[in-house]
Amino acid sequence: MNKQFLRIIKQTSIIGILSIMVCSIQAQSAYDAIHIMDREIGLGTRALAMGGAYAGLADDYTAIYWNPAGLGTIQKYELFTEISNLNFANDALFANKWTSYNQTYTRFRSIGLAVPIPTKRGSFVLAFGYNRILDFDENLLFSGFSNQPNGLGFTIADDNEATDYYPFEKDVQRSVQVSNEGGLHQWSLGGAIALSPNFLLGITAAYTSGNEQYRYTFIQTDSDNIYQQYPGDFNQYKINQFLQSDYSALSLKIGGLIRLSHGLKIGGAITIPSGFVIKEVHSSNDELTFDDGFIDATDETGQWEYEVTKPFYFDGGLSYNSRFITLAASARYRDWSQTRFDVHSRNLKDTEYQEFLEENNQIRLNYKSTIEYHLGSEINLEKIRTKIRGGYALYPSPLRNVSRNRDRQYLTGGISFTIDKYVSLDITYLYGTWERETRDSYTPSGTIEDITVKTTLVSISYKF
Repeated sequence: MNKQFLRIIKQTSIIGILSIMVCSIQAQSAYDAIHIMDREIGLGTRALAMGGAYAGLADDYTAIYWNPAGLGTIQKYELFTEISNLNFANDALFANKWTSYNQTYTRFRSIGLAVPIPTKRGSFVLAFGYNRILDFDENLLFSGFSNQPNGLGFTIADDNEATDYYPFEKDVQRSVQVSNEGGLHQWSLGGAIALSPNFLLGITAAYTSGNEQYRYTFIQTDSDNIYQQYPGDFNQYKINQFLQSDYSALSLKIGGLIRLSHGLKIGGAITIPSGFVIKEVHSSNDELTFDDGFIDATDETGQWEYEVTKPFYFDGGLSYNSRFITLAASARYRDWSQTRFDVHSRNLKDTEYQEFLEENNQIRLNYKSTIEYHLGSEINLEKIRTKIRGGYALYPSPLRNVSRNRDRQYLTGGISFTIDKYVSLDITYLYGTWERETRDSYTPSGTIEDITVKTTLVSISYKF
């Protein structure tokens, strides 16, 4: 059998083997349902500078997100705008080797208007605007020599249709680069009314939409020239994958705020979500290169359409405000195990779509309820028309039985300058850290990631 004929057979065989692995990566997992909202931090330079402790304090336009009842405390027209700059740094450990990679993303984050409506008594305030509540922006890069098998290989049939299997699954150099970009945006309409001198009730209706672009590149190389014997003379295997997801959902938030004596306030809100409608388009292409330069290539495209039902979540908090200092604390409860995949009835007989529903069992088994904690403070320096803020936020991992190092922690701070009686400028800085462990069929040994997120937010408020 001549070499060229073997290469033709090899090409046919590899397409069958490697396509199976490509498809397995495209199937959605429990993580894909959870991660749609698990990095939600909200908006607002003041709120985030105070660690997100805003459910019992909200008294500006951003109450439309935190607790719409707080809109009822607004007495002047307020125009709010905000931008952010995020630096995502990832130090990844793979095969006893650390690799550092960071990327910066600048985003327009919010614009909105709050309008007090004149009333004979009490208050009635409407607000509407655009708000970016979550960033998907992140990155990962690592490489190293691995002796752990990952199952890559191919078969060759001879003239008698007998097959030989040629693995190239271990003692190779592996590298991975992942990038993720996008976010979730809310178009919100909210309102609040004073039902009594000390009790405010508010409601926000929001249309959430967004997109996410995921890129994955894996390269496996015979760096030590171990695979020399023809026809198993593998040199390099490379796969590129791309996934674009478009999200849309409706939600309703109902909040209440009670003004107690001596500057104390207590508030709470419940968010009633509907299912996210998700449309995805995915593509992949791979190349297997041999020592003599022969390349076997495949490519694939496809699309999905399904829904993910998110759980209710509940916010509660309290605050104390005096002339010189403000203190606040709040918490958010979510039961992540109630997240569910759902598919249209026309797709129920499709075995690939059935895998979505099977992942619901994994969500119930592997995810739990969490309580986020938020603490914040603000000092008012009247003489120089400046306010200094600080805070702390803890976002527990929704996964069961994992190290507390997987919890996301944020230290926050900010400063506000009153430019004149109409305009104020706010600057906020967020410093977040957590660990993560990732693995896939190509890198079964997995990686440990130390993640640091540094976010700067700038806003301008115009009250008139």
